[in-house]
Amino acid sequence: MAQGSDWESRYAACERLFGLEPSPLLKDNGHLLRRGTRALAVGDGEGRNGLWLASQGLRVCALDLSPTALGRAADRARREGLALETQCCDALSWQWPRRAYEVITLIFVHLPAAQRRRLHQYMRTALRPGGLIFIEAYHRDHLRCGSGGPADPELLYTPQTLREDFAALDILTLRKTDTQVVMGDGTQGPGVVLHFIARA
Repeated sequence: MAQGSDWESRYAACERLFGLEPSPLLKDNGHLLRRGTRALAVGDGEGRNGLWLASQGLRVCALDLSPTALGRAADRARREGLALETQCCDALSWQWPRRAYEVITLIFVHLPAAQRRRLHQYMRTALRPGGLIFIEAYHRDHLRCGSGGPADPELLYTPQTLREDFAALDILTLRKTDTQVVMGDGTQGPGVVLHFIARA
């Protein structure tokens, strides 16, 4: 996984690196969520997705490498009266619980293939029966857009990647879609992403 110091320096250099709005994948599928259930937001940075889940009545843990980002998430949670647990660690070395969460989100987290497979395995292990995994990530076609994101195609996703990593789950959504990239560091432009939802 990317070094924590790399992400810490990126967040420290920009007040809102990824903005405040949650992923449209989550917002568009809020009807699948149930109040009171437990959610894990992996790589949640400044909390834009975890806080939205908390606002929907879920009990959320936000996991990230950057103490600056998680501090901002906790501050915003206090201001908005939301309950948000935070864990500052590398998701690949975290002690993942078994069958603990009804919802696990992974939004724009890109890793080399071996690490990605490990992380996806941990997510499957931590998901309760009937639970949902939400993933939004750059599609390999995003490389031609020139609007940020990883430059290494190994770090980008294809539908086959997700079908293989989550073959044991029931895939509800697997869709390539165009998007508009707007980041707090000034990066903007067209993008191509994959939206994925699967049920255990």
